[in-house]
Amino acid sequence: MLRLFTTFFLLTTILFAVSTKAALDSAKKDLYSHSKTRQFQAYDTYKRYYIKALIDGNTKQQLRCLNGICIAGKKLRIDVSDYKKKLAKLESHKTHHKKKQKKEPSHTKTERIKPAKKTAPKRVQIRSKHALRGFHWDESTLVLEFDFMLHSKDVNFFKLRPDKGKGYRYIFDINAILFKKPVIKHKEIKRIKVSQYRRDKIRVVIESKKPLNMRFNREGKNLQITMGISAVHAPKAKKVSKRVNHNKLIIIDPGHGGRDGGAVGYGRHLEKDIVLQISKRLAKILKKEGYKVKMTRSSDKTRSLKYRTKFTRKNKPDLFISVHANSVPKKNAHKARGIEIYYLDPKRGSQRSSRLERKENAADYNAMDSSITKLFSATQSRAKVLESNFLAIDMGQNVVSRLREKRFKVKDVKVAGGNFWVLVGATSAAVLVEVGFVSHPQEVKQLINKKYQQTLAEGLADGVDQYFRNKARR
Repeated sequence: MLRLFTTFFLLTTILFAVSTKAALDSAKKDLYSHSKTRQFQAYDTYKRYYIKALIDGNTKQQLRCLNGICIAGKKLRIDVSDYKKKLAKLESHKTHHKKKQKKEPSHTKTERIKPAKKTAPKRVQIRSKHALRGFHWDESTLVLEFDFMLHSKDVNFFKLRPDKGKGYRYIFDINAILFKKPVIKHKEIKRIKVSQYRRDKIRVVIESKKPLNMRFNREGKNLQITMGISAVHAPKAKKVSKRVNHNKLIIIDPGHGGRDGGAVGYGRHLEKDIVLQISKRLAKILKKEGYKVKMTRSSDKTRSLKYRTKFTRKNKPDLFISVHANSVPKKNAHKARGIEIYYLDPKRGSQRSSRLERKENAADYNAMDSSITKLFSATQSRAKVLESNFLAIDMGQNVVSRLREKRFKVKDVKVAGGNFWVLVGATSAAVLVEVGFVSHPQEVKQLINKKYQQTLAEGLADGVDQYFRNKARR
C-alpha cells in the first residue's frame, strides 16, 4: 500500500512539473509574438506561476517567472518595478550562493581558466512607442486616429498588383504599435486589414477588385485616407450574447456604512459613499452577464462584521468581493495613489498591508489583537489562498486594461496578501479591493466621477469572467 501511494505521489509530481514547464514554454512564445493579446496572456501566466513557485519554494522557477514578468512589463509599458527589485534580490542571492559553493580547499590544486568574454544579451528595441487609438468614417474618408503627431517619415505608402491581374492592393506602413485590431468594413472594398507588421510598424492593407482613386494626408494625430468610394458610417457593433452563469453566486461587500463612514477624504468625500456607488455598478454588470449577485448592504446602513460573516457563510458564494477605499495622513496625501487588491494570507503580508489591516479591522474589533486575526487566518486552506490570489491577479490586470483603454491615468495594480477579518468568513475565493486613495486630491476626483466608476466596475467584472475561465482550465 505504501509503495502504491509513493508511486502515485511521484507520478503526480512529475505530471505537475511537466505541465508547469509546458505552460512557461508557451508563455515564452506568447511573450515574443507580435500580438499584444498574447503578450498579456504571457504576463498573466508568468504572474500565476510565480505565485506557485513562491508557495513551493522553487527558486529556479521564481527567477524564470520574474524575468518573464519584467520583459512583458517593458513590452506592454506596465509598471513592474516591484518585480524588478525581487528579481535583482533573488539573482544577487543566487550569485552569492554560487560563489560560496565554488570555493575550493586550500590544499587542492586549482587550474587558472580564462574567463569567457561576456556578451550582452540582445535587446529588442521598439523605436516607436506610439499607438493606434481607433478609427472612424468621415463620409467617404477613413480616418485612423493615433495618440501622437504624425510626420511624413511615419507614413509610407505603396501599391501592389497581385498575380494574374486579379484585384488591387494599397498598403500603408505606419510607425506605431497596435493594442487591439480594429474591424473596418465597406461594401465597395473587398477587405481592409490592420495588423502589427513589425514590432514598431503597423500595416494597413486595402484590397479592392477595381482600381481606387487613393489619396491620403496627415491632419495632426489623424491619417485621412480617401478612396473615391461612397459615403458610409462606421459599422454598428454586433451584439455579443453574454454567457449565462446561473450556478455562480457572487457576494459584493461595500465597506463601512451607516454610523461607520470609513475614511474621510480630500474635499470631505466619505469612503462609505464611494464604495457603495462602485459596488452597485459592479453588481448591475455581473447580473447582466448572468451571475447571481447578493450585497451585504445596498444602502447607507451599518453592518457589523458579525452580520457580514453570517450573511456570507449562510449564502455560500463562489466569490466574495469586499470593496473599500484607501487613505493616508495629510502629509503624504499627494504621494499615495493607486488601486490595491488584497487576499487573505498571513504568510505574505507586507508592511503596507499591515497598516491597512489595523485600519480595516479596527472598524469591527477595536479590542482584538492582531495575533488572533492571524490565528483565524491560519485556518484557511492553501487552495482558498491560491484561488484568492488568482482572482486578485485577474481582477487587477483587467481593471488596468479597461481604465487605460478609456484614457484614465492608472498605475499597475498592487496585489498582496494580508490578514483582513472580513475575508475570514468566506469559504471560497475572496478579495478586498481598495479602489483608490480618497486622500489624494486628484484621485478622489476620479473616484467620484461616474464614467470612471463605471469603467472600474467593468474592469472588475472582466476579472471575474477571466477568473472563472482560467479556473475551468486549471
